[in-house]
Amino acid sequence: MLRLCRVLARCAPFALAALLALAPVARVEANGVPTSVVLKYIDLSNWGPKDASGKADLLLAEGIVRVSAQGLLPLTTQRYQAWLVSSQSGDAISAGRFNADASGKVSFQGTLPPIANFGFDLFIVTVEPEPDDAPQPSSTRSIGGYFSLVGQRAPDGTREGGAPGQLPNTGDEAFRGDLLRAAGLVAVMAVSIFIGMQLNRRRA
Repeated sequence: MLRLCRVLARCAPFALAALLALAPVARVEANGVPTSVVLKYIDLSNWGPKDASGKADLLLAEGIVRVSAQGLLPLTTQRYQAWLVSSQSGDAISAGRFNADASGKVSFQGTLPPIANFGFDLFIVTVEPEPDDAPQPSSTRSIGGYFSLVGQRAPDGTREGGAPGQLPNTGDEAFRGDLLRAAGLVAVMAVSIFIGMQLNRRRA
């Protein structure tokens, strides 16, 4: 029994190191994969330079949106506002308000509320008065882009990517990450105990 305790004491540092090494796995898996939307002058656009362009990165699991653009006009008494829109129902969710700098560039990070379904397929930037409390986009539309999320229903009724029609549950991913760390820890401890016992036998 005393010999086993000594072996476990020797193995503890290795087990701790294994736990720390495996910890980043859970953080990586818990983060959602960004959906990138190419922004340009599209069929719905009716305002601003036609050569303006940009990109929107949607991190839905984290509730984050990042917008980068160039070629937009700086506004004085108005502001740009980003929206997630369902082209089918017309439902819209604000993704934040911002302005372009003197060179026409935008570098903006905003937040998104929890989204219950995958009905949104359009990212559009509108021009809104400042201040403005309107819950819907104005009819002054600048650059935008269409996108498709994994799990969204395709025209034939199937789901793209075969994913369920709901947002990834980051809590479940974190739980799976914890199980992975625990399994790795147990495996490392088992190997360490076996090696320690073999060494003790040789010394005996």
